[in-house]
Amino acid sequence: MSDTPAERQNLRAAVDDAIREAAEMAVLPRFKSLDAADIATKTGPQDFVTVADREAEHILSRRLQGLKPDAAIVGEEAAAEDPDMLNRLGQPGAVWVIDPIDGTGNFVAGLDAFAVVIALVEDGETRMGWIHHPLSGDTLWAAQGEGTWCGSARLSVQTPASPDLAAMKASLYHRAFRDVRGAFGQIERLGSAAMEYWLLADNRLDVTTFSRLKPWDHAAGVLIHQEAGGYSAMLDGSPYSPGNSEKRGLLSAPTREVWETVRAHADEHYV
Repeated sequence: MSDTPAERQNLRAAVDDAIREAAEMAVLPRFKSLDAADIATKTGPQDFVTVADREAEHILSRRLQGLKPDAAIVGEEAAAEDPDMLNRLGQPGAVWVIDPIDGTGNFVAGLDAFAVVIALVEDGETRMGWIHHPLSGDTLWAAQGEGTWCGSARLSVQTPASPDLAAMKASLYHRAFRDVRGAFGQIERLGSAAMEYWLLADNRLDVTTFSRLKPWDHAAGVLIHQEAGGYSAMLDGSPYSPGNSEKRGLLSAPTREVWETVRAHADEHYV
C-alpha cells in the first residue's frame, strides 16, 4: 500500500464507521424480525438473501465509494445479478469487496454466527480486511504488514500442542477431507466463513478447509488469519488470491508445518 500510516488509520476508522452504520441501520433491526416477504433465495433453497443484505450492501457501497472514488466495488448481492463484476478483481487498481451479511442462513434462522465483511483489494492482493459481528459490536481487522487487531488487542495464532489431528479443532467444507473428519479432535461448522476465520485468528479453531471460494467469503478472512500469524494456501500449494474464485480447495492452518500435515491427508481424487 502506498498510503501513509496516518492515511490508513483514517481509512480504517472511516470503514469502521460505515460498517457500523450498515449494521445498525439495516442488519440489527431485522434480526429475528424478518417477514416471509423479506427473504428470497438465489442459487438454491438454502442460498438466502434478505432485505437486510440488500440494504446493508447499498449503504456500504455508497459509503466506500465516497472513501475511494476510483475504486471498483464487488458486492455479493450485486455480483449475483452481474457475475461479470468478479472480473474487476483481476484488473489493476483498487476494489472494495463487500459481504453485507456473511452467514445469511444463520441470520434468517435467528442464530448469532453472522458478520458484515469488507476487504480492500489492490492489484489482486488483499491489503485490508474487516469482520464485524453486529450482535457484539466487535470488529476484527487487519492491514497488510500491520497485524490483526480487535480493539486494542493484537491477535496471535498459536501452534497446537500436538501435531496430531486428534489435538486439533477443524472446520471442514472440502470433500477431500471427508474420510478423515473422525481423526480430528473436534469438528466445528458455523455456516459462516467470516466467523470461522475469527475463530482461527483467536485460537478457538485450528484448521479450515473450503471448496467454494467467492471473494467476499475469504478475501478479508485469509488476510486476518495470516496477519495473526496463520498460514493459508490453495490445496495445490499456490497462494490464495481474491481473483481465483473458480479454483477449488483452500486450506488454513496455524503454521505451514501444520498445513502440510493436514494436506497430506487429503484425498487426491478431489484435489
